[in-house]
Amino acid sequence: MNGLWLIVTKDLRAELRRPESLISMIFFGFLLLVVLNLAIPLGTEVAPETGAGILWVAITFAFVLGLARTMSREKENRCLEGLLLSPLAAESLFGAKMVVNLVLLLVAELSIIPLFFILYGDIPLHSLPMLIVVVLMANTGLAATGTLFSAITAGTSRNEALLPLLFYPVVIPLVSITVKVTGMIFLGAAVAEYESWLYVMAAYGLIFTGLGVLLFGQIITE
Repeated sequence: MNGLWLIVTKDLRAELRRPESLISMIFFGFLLLVVLNLAIPLGTEVAPETGAGILWVAITFAFVLGLARTMSREKENRCLEGLLLSPLAAESLFGAKMVVNLVLLLVAELSIIPLFFILYGDIPLHSLPMLIVVVLMANTGLAATGTLFSAITAGTSRNEALLPLLFYPVVIPLVSITVKVTGMIFLGAAVAEYESWLYVMAAYGLIFTGLGVLLFGQIITE
């Protein structure tokens, strides 16, 4: 567990020193929200489902920009070989990279989501706790899937081009469900109306976290 947190600390310090990934994620998220807002005629009220779709398109596309750096950083100067020779288990390395991706995604969302509400309108305050729950559940699924696929593509020469091609089709079910649930939260629906979808989101996160723990060691050694 100490090794896991050492990797998390190392990666976050590296990101703080050169926050290129984080700045790219936030800027791209901002850009998408502004451009899509300009496409909506003035005075037009955005439907909750449409607003939820815009929000999660901005978050998902922005997230991919930071994913490519997750493993490529370890490829530089053959750092990955050093990690594989260390006593650190591959499962811990997967956990560390997933935590780093979760933190970066959460920091980007703390900038993107407030801008979304400025541009597209706010939600009832009583719906805010459930929105936070849904964001955290979606983040877990996105981070687990993204960490796994960033490891798969890290060994390729075109990893930044290949990663979105592999990542997007796999996360479409999660993003679709998240958009549906977020739209219902924007409508002020009762939790019972979308509770079953929350179980599906939790299952998605658990499945891909489990796959990452099981397969990560084999992926990075090949």
